[in-house]
Amino acid sequence: MPALQNAPYSSLAAFLAHYRTLRAASSRSADEERLLADMAGLVGALPQPELAALDAGLADPATRRHRERAELRLRRALLASGMLAG
Repeated sequence: MPALQNAPYSSLAAFLAHYRTLRAASSRSADEERLLADMAGLVGALPQPELAALDAGLADPATRRHRERAELRLRRALLASGMLAG
C-alpha cells in the first residue's frame, strides 16, 4: 500500500475522518483515488457487522461492541502498516 505510507495519521479518528471525507467527495485527484482505494482496502477487511457499525450510531450495546472491535482491528492494521503514529 504505497499511497498510505505517505500519509501517516496521528489517530484512528484522523484516519476515519480523512477516509470519510475522501469517500464523500464528489471529485478526487488520481492520488486521492489511490489513497482512497488503499484506505478502503484496510477498512473493507473488517467483518461485515463491524464495518456496518463504523458508520452507525451508538444507540444499542451490540452496535457499540461491534464498533469498538472494528476500531481496535483497524487501529492494529494501521499500526502494523506504519500509518498510525504511536
